[in-house]
Amino acid sequence: MEKIVEVVSAERVLGYDTVSAYFGDKRVCMFDIETTGLSPFSSFTYIIGLNVFEDGQWKIIQLFNDDGRSEPELIRTFQTMIKDYDVLVEFNGDTFDIPYIKKRMNFIHQKFGITLTDNFKSVKPFDLMKLVKPYKFALGLPNIKQKTIEKYLGINRVDMYNGGQLIDVYLGYLAGRDEKSRELVLRHNRDDMEGMIFLSNILATQMMAEGQFKVLKLGTEIDNNELMLSLELELVGNLKNRIYTSMEGISLVAEDTNAKLKIPIYEGVMNYYPEKTKKEGCQSYEGYFVPSFGKTPDILAEYKEKPNTKETYIMLNDTFLGNNDYLRQYAGIIIDSVLRYNLKKK
Repeated sequence: MEKIVEVVSAERVLGYDTVSAYFGDKRVCMFDIETTGLSPFSSFTYIIGLNVFEDGQWKIIQLFNDDGRSEPELIRTFQTMIKDYDVLVEFNGDTFDIPYIKKRMNFIHQKFGITLTDNFKSVKPFDLMKLVKPYKFALGLPNIKQKTIEKYLGINRVDMYNGGQLIDVYLGYLAGRDEKSRELVLRHNRDDMEGMIFLSNILATQMMAEGQFKVLKLGTEIDNNELMLSLELELVGNLKNRIYTSMEGISLVAEDTNAKLKIPIYEGVMNYYPEKTKKEGCQSYEGYFVPSFGKTPDILAEYKEKPNTKETYIMLNDTFLGNNDYLRQYAGIIIDSVLRYNLKKK
């Protein structure tokens, strides 16, 4: 087995690396694998790439099965490394990479009697592809492939081969030991690993959806002859691409560390149902209301037009508007709903 280590300068990923902003003081490791096929019963692992953060910068570590026989050592080294981390970031790893490695470990034990320690259970997996998937429509992504998301973030890299094509290149390397083939397979994995650092900027979108921001300004404005509640926000993460999306009259515009949310205000009579869906004890209130999508912050009352309707509202009163924490929670609920909205489902 060959181990290749490369340091990625902090300047190169400056403005994109959002790992520490999102995970805080948790120890984070990223990983990706290259295999000679999709089935763990008829193929094997030939590269495991890892990103580890040490001394203020990322290191790309590639474990390379350079002789076609080093897979047990490859996996053992990988499993030893990940036990020191809290979070294991991957891209589609929950579906492919982790199950594949586990099945290969079982196969190696049954075939060769080699026991490999499974440390997956000691580290929390975090799949970036699963995180992006609900936001695909809002972000205008045609698909959720890694290269597509990198391009969305402004990263354009040229890859001569895809993972499937590189299988033959790797097998050719084992047969001929030519340096060009070695460089091609390692370069593909290396670029995928560096791409994951850039890809971590999508966590800035997730932080916004989780309500990690400050409410800077609260007001009302008229938009297309409709009264709107306007919230201007200061984001924790730095978005590398402008987000503009809408849902049922609600609009979200976000760029860099700023966002603006506009929500329709409804004037009229709404009902408060102490027992949620029963008419008994119903209390009617006249005033101004905004939608809440059934996720009312903390102790705020939830209002409906009728007891069995799905649409829920919050009253615009001093209890709500005068509490910055309620406003932040509410804005997070709306942003999460807007980002997850998919017009195709309607």
